[in-house]
Amino acid sequence: MNPIFSMNTLFQNYFARSSKKINIGFYGLGPASFPYVNYQLAELGKKNLALVFPPTSFLRLDCIARACKRTDSSLTIFGYSRGAISAINLCKMLLAKQKNVDFLYLIDPIAYFTNRLSIPENVIQGFVCYQRNGARTPFLFGRFGKGIADYVFCGQKTKNFMIEQAFKIEPSRVVMHEDMVEYSLFKAKITLVSLLNEE
Repeated sequence: MNPIFSMNTLFQNYFARSSKKINIGFYGLGPASFPYVNYQLAELGKKNLALVFPPTSFLRLDCIARACKRTDSSLTIFGYSRGAISAINLCKMLLAKQKNVDFLYLIDPIAYFTNRLSIPENVIQGFVCYQRNGARTPFLFGRFGKGIADYVFCGQKTKNFMIEQAFKIEPSRVVMHEDMVEYSLFKAKITLVSLLNEE
């Protein structure tokens, strides 16, 4: 099946709903099947809580941005790991189209070649949860793959953007990068599940 055709069909089915809110999400690099952590985010799409995509493809982002521009519904965008970078890039595309993003939710963003993330001006509210304890892969060192500390937002601690560092997923177990999806869904100050279920 033509991926552009199937994507357009997906958009039509999702955006045709009479919902006052549109949720768009991106999981991280790697498989989205069980038991990988991306699976939990992909399941949100199967439960019709969001349209959920892999983190890659500039063409996909442009198609999503055009679909979002055509709706009057409020817009929530979320992303995990490299998917968080895709979420930010989608917000930037929507800024160029003069479309506001009502809420941007970032889960442990991984930026490869930069030490700062710039949140576009069209983001009205936001939340980021991150950890500094490392990822599953040993060669990810320094900031590279170990979460994004609050200072990387280059002074953009805006009045409506909350930042939370996660330390432990359980009383005795330190949070790692791959734990952050579960943390965001159920344990964060603002849980992704509650945000997506809001009307």
